[in-house]
Amino acid sequence: MFIFGSSLFDWSRVLTRLLITSVLSTLGIMFGMVPEFSGHYSQFNFNYSAYTQDFTDNQVNQYAKAVLQMESYRQQAYQDITQILGKTPPEIACNQRNSFRSLPPSAQRIAIDYCNTSKKIVESSGLSTSQFNAITLRVRSDESLKRRIQNEIRRIQQANN
Repeated sequence: MFIFGSSLFDWSRVLTRLLITSVLSTLGIMFGMVPEFSGHYSQFNFNYSAYTQDFTDNQVNQYAKAVLQMESYRQQAYQDITQILGKTPPEIACNQRNSFRSLPPSAQRIAIDYCNTSKKIVESSGLSTSQFNAITLRVRSDESLKRRIQNEIRRIQQANN
């Protein structure tokens, strides 16, 4: 049997550091903050690297306007491709060119034209394509953002009538 005289103190310190590290890690994950260690181990510098992005009212407005403007082009492209195929077209994603490579050339041209038009609409809306795509992805899992956008679309439509 091998006993260290100060083992209780050392284990206590190790367990305390482990507890502190666990608490800081959990808080960092919960609040989207990632600690960055500086040259001194005793200091933390919290950067918001892994934050949950919130979108401003202006971004929601820009997104809603872009979606409304794209909708008529989307409906027309969908009808034209359906007519060419004689059936419901497969899901087409503008950022995945492979999604419409199986289409006949005339339907591919329609899809490409729609995607190019959509990109121009997004860019003229004041959002970058990456911002637009980030909102689109977030809407799929964020009911609150989805409601904000739906309300903004209704508001815009009512203002235009």
